[in-house]
Amino acid sequence: MQVFNTVMPILTIVLLGFLSANRQHLKQSDCDALAKFAFDYVIPMLLFIGTVNAKIPASMQWEFLFAYYAVLLFIYALAIFLGKILFQFSAAEQSVFSMGAAYSNATIVGIPVCLYALGESAILPLLIIISIHNLILFTLGFIIAERSAFSMASLLQNILGIIRQLITSPITCSLIMGGLVNIFKIPIYPPLKEAITLMSQAAIPTALFVLGTTLNKYKIQGHIAPALVIVLLKNIIFPFLVWVLVFHVFSVAPLWASVALLTSAMPVGISAYIFSQKFQVCVAPIATSIIISTITSIVTLSFLIAYVQSIF
Repeated sequence: MQVFNTVMPILTIVLLGFLSANRQHLKQSDCDALAKFAFDYVIPMLLFIGTVNAKIPASMQWEFLFAYYAVLLFIYALAIFLGKILFQFSAAEQSVFSMGAAYSNATIVGIPVCLYALGESAILPLLIIISIHNLILFTLGFIIAERSAFSMASLLQNILGIIRQLITSPITCSLIMGGLVNIFKIPIYPPLKEAITLMSQAAIPTALFVLGTTLNKYKIQGHIAPALVIVLLKNIIFPFLVWVLVFHVFSVAPLWASVALLTSAMPVGISAYIFSQKFQVCVAPIATSIIISTITSIVTLSFLIAYVQSIF
């Protein structure tokens, strides 16, 4: 019943967003504006205020970060191998395919799920994962996609472009600014802090509603076999390996281990689709995997939420 109470509000808002777009109560321009409001305003404010209020531990849980990203890199490498062996993918196709298998929807799904399931104390470990997620995966993506025409100048240009985009994005800026305010104990004018807090409270329902409107854009477009391999890697193998490491190999605090586990089980991130469009390869498999992965994650995340809640 506790899991049902956690999952149902999330699913209800996502469904409402989906139906609003599907029934054309909201036009595509409305959905785009709402997504911009979510990603440029309320989500950054939630991340900022969450970072400001976070209790930074005296010693960093490095095992937590190592476990998550060691598995992520393993899944990425395994997906490259499977893409080449099973589907004879090109370098660019392998890159996009691997992105789908390793890229968690850690922001738009991860934040609501982790906060609902684990409480506000989950925000710090989740933000640590989010802060370097794009840098690692997009850098790897460009290296793998363009390795046949590899040049150090091209690599550096792409990496600098990624870093520039990350630094100037509202989400990254909010994390950096919140961290600086927290570390240096910079006071915030109380009415301003209250205004930011009020705006941040709209982040979770807005993000979930936007997820619903976004899912309406994706259709099962065929290429089922590669899509199912992506879902198997992303929804099953990734969280299983993270569970092994954070709960049975390394000494990770239960809360941090739970955040790593839930984040690893998030559905395929929408950025994987954007990446596929950039290279114009694997667009259909990624779109199909986003739909199947999101539906599958309803079951897998419900099971994992029950598991992590039983720990506390």
